[in-house]
Amino acid sequence: MKRLLLLVVLAALVRYNACAQKVYIGCPEHVNTKPHAGFLDKQAVDLVISDSRVIPADSKTECQGTDVKQALKNLLQSDFPSCTITLLTDTGKASNPKGIMIRLAITAYQATRAKSEWTGSVNYHVMIIDDRNGKARKVSEDISNDTTRPYLFGYKSAKTCLFTSFDKSNQDLVAFIESSLKE
Repeated sequence: MKRLLLLVVLAALVRYNACAQKVYIGCPEHVNTKPHAGFLDKQAVDLVISDSRVIPADSKTECQGTDVKQALKNLLQSDFPSCTITLLTDTGKASNPKGIMIRLAITAYQATRAKSEWTGSVNYHVMIIDDRNGKARKVSEDISNDTTRPYLFGYKSAKTCLFTSFDKSNQDLVAFIESSLKE
């Protein structure tokens, strides 16, 4: 009887762990870029990246928020090589008050497993303040991309979902910046 009870408890624990929601956060390995040479030529751009995610304690985390912030700065610098991008702290003041400031808030960057599939989610809130002409113009956008794949290959599927969503969100981010700052 004790063995049967132990077997039932063990089976329940295995089932719970198999069905429990899991969260994976991986470091961006590479960033796909397509340089827009000449865009924002010799302009100074202040960039503020904040991370407003809540990361569960039991998530599988391979990198910190600073790694994601650095990957985003590198992406923007690679995409817009003609301008000078200065990364400021969250409370940093603009280095050039009559210039461009991009505020980028990371609201989601994770892959979540529910039931039998992984969903990679990468969401940003972007606000651009363009004061080049002496008239501060503010535009903002929420960028969100989710990718879903079956759980078949475990964390490899999670990584694929996360990085696919990351690439899509970054493409949307670059397109928004480009369309917002065209003169």
